[in-house]
Formats: sequence, structure tokens, C-alpha cells
Amino acid sequence: MDKAILKFLKNTSGTIEAISKAPPSDDSFRKLMKKIIVEEGEKLKDVLFGQDMIIAMKAGYKNAVLGYLHSAEENNRFLVERASLSVFVKNTTEAYRKALEKREWHKLVDEGFIIRSGGEALTRIRKFSGSRDVNGITIYFAGRPVCEKHLKWEDYSISVHELYKELGMKKKKAKNEISCKYCKQEAKYFTLAMPKASALIALACETVGKKPNSLLKIYANLSRVLHPYGFTDLPKEKVFTIWARDLLMILLEINQLLFPCDFKHSSRGSNNGKSAFHFLKYRKGREDGTSDVDGVS
Repeated sequence: MDKAILKFLKNTSGTIEAISKAPPSDDSFRKLMKKIIVEEGEKLKDVLFGQDMIIAMKAGYKNAVLGYLHSAEENNRFLVERASLSVFVKNTTEAYRKALEKREWHKLVDEGFIIRSGGEALTRIRKFSGSRDVNGITIYFAGRPVCEKHLKWEDYSISVHELYKELGMKKKKAKNEISCKYCKQEAKYFTLAMPKASALIALACETVGKKPNSLLKIYANLSRVLHPYGFTDLPKEKVFTIWARDLLMILLEINQLLFPCDFKHSSRGSNNGKSAFHFLKYRKGREDGTSDVDGVS
């Protein structure tokens, strides 16, 4: 690999800061990225929303080759969102998938059933369950309580009684103090809330014991590329290198999300913030049967 490209792949600074340092790509690097996309696609075939992730990588590649950084990075951002959604749904409840399939997700958001941050969700879960564990039961506590009169979204709701029964918790006085979000009467149900992108990333990471900082940082950087900057005037050879570096950093992060067993010897979050170069080391280790990236320099 070209030394200038290799050096750039070791750069972990934000995309906007790194853009001015990006070298032009060459044919061998483009071929390598195409091969990596094929390999990752094979791993994703049987993963929830895996096809969406495969399409995002392929579309990103095509746009990067053409020099459209804005569109290429949009696909990188979608890849992060879909990987996070996959892990989140798998480790909580299929009701979220149903909300997508029935196109009711945005309707719940419009009615105020929304999680704005991971911290907000964890605070509510801890308040009502006594722990910060995120699973198919406790995630309802991150939603909104409603009374019998104001119960509208039955497919996305569970009764307060059933939730505490599932948790094996005895009825507490505090439970009677849970009030409806509309009328402040005693709530009988919790209705799921739909997480915004940053909350989705944080909660997905929480379910597998991974610190979300690095993935959240990558997502924020991609968002800044899209708005306010755009970067529509860069040479297409540099566009490809920039997009590829970001994709490789994302792939290392989402592999930790989707396939945590590959990182079972890693301490919580120890691989956060690794460079694109570390993905290449992880890829080589995976081929050699030693996929954990702890200690890679």
C-alpha cells in the first residue's frame, strides 16, 4: 500500500480536520476497499438489517469513486445507524422492527414518544427498575407512561403490572406514583419511545458493554461533513481516501457491536478510538484466526 495512504489511515482525527491531509487514492487501494466490502458483506448477510448495511457500503464506494463526498459519507452515516439499530432491536424488542415495517416510527415520534439521548433513557430505566440494564423489558421504562384512557399505541405498550412481574419485582409504593404523560393520572402502561440516532448508538453499545464515545464521535463528524460544510469541491481521488478511512474506522467499531464475541478478551471499550489502520490489522488477524485487536500497535 502507498505509504502516504497508510499514514493517513493511522490518523484518528475528525474528518473535517483530516481532509486537508488526505492523499489521493490509487488503483490498488480502490481494489482493496472493494475486496473489504465484499468480505464484510458476507459477514452481514444473515444479520438483521444486514442488506441495508451492504447497500450502504456499495453505494458509498460508487459515490466516492465519482468524487461525491457528501453522498459517500451519507452512506457511511447510514451504515452506523443501521448497525446500531440491528444490535438495539436484537437486544431489546421486535416491536421496534414492527414500528419500522408498519411505518409508525415517525408517528410515535410526532406524538412525543422519543428518546433524545442515551443518558435520558438510562436515567429513566434506573429510576423505574433500579438498574441500568437495557433489555426487552426495561426499555419500556425509557418510554412514556400512559393511563387506560390515553393508551393509543397498544402494539408498543406493556402494562406496568406486567413489566414489574417480568422483572420479578414486588409492587412498591413508588410504582403508584407513575403518572400518565397526558393527564397525570396513575399510569397503567408504558409505551415505547423511539430513539434519535445518538440515543440509538449509545443504547446499542450499552447492550453489548461497549463504550459509545468513539462511535458517537464518528457519527458527529460525519454529520458535520454533511452540514454545514458539504465539501463539494474536492478532487475525487482524495474523496475516495477520505471516505475509505472513515468507512474502515466505522467497520472496526460496528464489528465490535455486531460480533462482540470476536472481542471477548477486550476490556470494555478498550478498542474505542482505534484508527482505520487497526481495522486492517483486525482483518488480517481475523484471517489468521486471532481477530482480537488488543495490543495492536
